[in-house]
Amino acid sequence: MRLVLANLLAEDDLARLARVGRPRSPSRETVERVAGLADQLRVFARDGDRLWVPGSGRPEPADEVLAWCETPEAVALRKRPRQVSDGDGPLHEILWHLPAAPPEVVAAVNHRGFHLRVARELGCALPGARMVERLADLGAPGPWVVKAPYSASGRSRYIHREEGRLADPKAVRTVERLFHLHGPLLFEPWMERTADFGACALLTPAGLRVLGFHRQTVDVKGQFSGIELMDETPPGMAETVEGVGRALERAGYAGPFGIDAWEYRTADGRLAFNPLGEINARMTFGLVARARAERSGSSPAAGSGSAAPA
Repeated sequence: MRLVLANLLAEDDLARLARVGRPRSPSRETVERVAGLADQLRVFARDGDRLWVPGSGRPEPADEVLAWCETPEAVALRKRPRQVSDGDGPLHEILWHLPAAPPEVVAAVNHRGFHLRVARELGCALPGARMVERLADLGAPGPWVVKAPYSASGRSRYIHREEGRLADPKAVRTVERLFHLHGPLLFEPWMERTADFGACALLTPAGLRVLGFHRQTVDVKGQFSGIELMDETPPGMAETVEGVGRALERAGYAGPFGIDAWEYRTADGRLAFNPLGEINARMTFGLVARARAERSGSSPAAGSGSAAPA
């Protein structure tokens, strides 16, 4: 028996594993939203496989488990070791036979502090980006944002759209609560984004396999709502994916990963490109879209039609 574990809220599990911040539970609205999206992971299933979605009770163990993200729960549900192959074959079957990275490694490489270090190594960190630990560390010439070390789809962040430091008491309380719940936060300048992109790849026993690039539809809250696969490569992203792959491999990670990137408008009106917005060391909806297109034999375009973690 095989189980597809659609643990789309794995960031909360990783935070607990890394002992970052305080335990928290997602809202019912969040659970319902991601449960609705989890059905898309059936693209990796055969007839007779089970799919677990958030909010549906405790999952039952299975001989084989394919998880959205490798967590301690995913490991505990797996009755027997994964049979690892070299990554050949249809995408919807390849994932079942890639190495499963230890959850401790998965937690380390999904932390935004790791993303920042990799961006600095690759020379594409945003100006002024840093990890901050208290209100006194905040402030920039223009708008800025702080993000929890483990978060996705616009969750657990605060955007300051004015120049300078916090003054509004409500905003101060919001940021203080983020520090209280999550510990150190990632601080970045807030850019006027004009387009969003992504890439998905696999780290296999045979090496890095870049699957391709896609455009992402993102709403005003930063929540992903659709995918359009691309034949062309956005500027600088191929080199960035390779650099991220090397960094993940050095850290002991193997399996699927994706990166987010975006185009933005500078203060003087020019368009610029940030080839590394974040690293997702897990399955992504870009990967889901590619598997769906491969299985259907359709043109490489797909979308979810509703907001979702990217």
